[in-house]
Amino acid sequence: MSLDFDLKVVTPDGVSYSGKTISVVAPGTLGYLGILKNHAPLVTSLEKGNLTHKDDSGTVHTIKIEGGFLEVRNNRVLVLTDKIIKTQ
Repeated sequence: MSLDFDLKVVTPDGVSYSGKTISVVAPGTLGYLGILKNHAPLVTSLEKGNLTHKDDSGTVHTIKIEGGFLEVRNNRVLVLTDKIIKTQ
């Protein structure tokens, strides 16, 4: 059974990241939140902070975001942000 799901990070300049991941941790307005496969549908605002995601090899990738929105639906996570700075 596969544990991965789709993650897409989009800025006004276009798609910054699109690929498979096994977990996402995002800076929500009320604190960091974690997302795994089969997460319930969700739409939330995001604060400035680190968005981290782990690929199926266990490598953790970090993207610094300047706030935005996150949607979870049907094993797809969409992050809309005004600006990112890749750190890893």
